Amino acid sequence: MPNWAIHLLIPLLALLIVGRKEDHKYILLLLPFAVFPDVDTFVTEHRVLLHNIFIPLVLVLIGLSLKKMRAILFITAFYFASHVILDMFNGGVVLFHPFYNEMAFIDASLEISKTNEILWTFDYGFSAYDNGWKLAQGYISDSVGTGSLALVFLAGLWAARDRLLALKEK
Repeated sequence: MPNWAIHLLIPLLALLIVGRKEDHKYILLLLPFAVFPDVDTFVTEHRVLLHNIFIPLVLVLIGLSLKKMRAILFITAFYFASHVILDMFNGGVVLFHPFYNEMAFIDASLEISKTNEILWTFDYGFSAYDNGWKLAQGYISDSVGTGSLALVFLAGLWAARDRLLALKEK
């Protein structure tokens, strides 16, 4: 699994770049949904129950019918979808669960050979859901991911502190 920092920062930056300014508060408040699909690790087999196409699809469809909640539902759907897509590049997900129980994966790499040739490899498809993922119970983050989250959290605290100090000066 890409570590938590990747699951949080990539969609956050994407939404802050393309999102409307009036939606920035929702973009930040809904950020936990970027890592929520990994809750399936504690409930059932990892990358199955919450790592599929149907959750973001249902959120988008509901958002299309509820104008007042549209931004919230679309942002939540984007966070879920980004998590699924990132995990597809790192081993795969059971994208069509419960209807099709094989892992959908994308394998793409760009390398430079010893002779300075650029090597682009790209593969995609479906593979069996193997025991490696079934045994991934309880995995949260690697050391780099946890360290990155701590750094982002501290930066957030520092920014909040600065805002409070600025309000006191007014």
